[in-house]
Amino acid sequence: MLDYHVHSTCSGDGKASISQMCARAVELGISEIAFSEHLVYNPADICYGTFDLDRYRSEIHVARGKFADLTILTGIEFCDPHVFPDRLAECRTWGLDIILGSVHWVGDAMISVDSFAGLDVMETYHQYFDEVLKAAQTGGFDILAHFDLVKRFGARYVGPFRLQPFKGQVTAILEVMIERGIALELNTSGLRQPCAEMFPGRETLELYRSLGGELVTLGSDSHRVEQLGFGLAEGLALLRSLGFTESDHLTIDHQPSSPSGR
Repeated sequence: MLDYHVHSTCSGDGKASISQMCARAVELGISEIAFSEHLVYNPADICYGTFDLDRYRSEIHVARGKFADLTILTGIEFCDPHVFPDRLAECRTWGLDIILGSVHWVGDAMISVDSFAGLDVMETYHQYFDEVLKAAQTGGFDILAHFDLVKRFGARYVGPFRLQPFKGQVTAILEVMIERGIALELNTSGLRQPCAEMFPGRETLELYRSLGGELVTLGSDSHRVEQLGFGLAEGLALLRSLGFTESDHLTIDHQPSSPSGR
């Protein structure tokens, strides 16, 4: 069992320390965990200015000493990489094991919270996928996180996500990801959100597979101890039912990093 999307108190909205998350991972039998702390450069975002790289490295170093049998990867979730490419390039010099790219903003709307009041929701979906395409085209990250996050709260207004209205946009994004070697994350946190579906759902995973996509990671997007590992078994079962095999997963050549980097 691997969980490649975990937040600690090193993220502005995390509720558990790195060591607490690692202890829970051991209890659950998770063998590899990747911390993906929020790195945000939009001043309007709730996590803006909350990430401290030195503190993060120090806490990872302590955790690696305490949990020798658990593989602990260093990572960040870089929000809106296409908007801040120079900042992303800087992050790539930090010696992290993985970088997740994600889109949280559509114009002035933070779609990771319920900010749809007064918006044309279907048009916001289209605008969101335009932003995701720009992020994929910019690249510079290893994994695209929660592919269709817009449905998290959008489902309250337009119901369950259906691929067809957005299939052209989604296809274009997936093709760029495959060409660039960007992995697709199956983020299980949607199961505990209003949309009640993983990010992305079966239809998009089937499309990705049909296009030749093979690189998939699993992540619970946990911010609390009790969320760690949530839905991973269901996610793994879904991937296997669609024909993804162990040889298709993302393999990262990493080395344990010291407090000052790799």
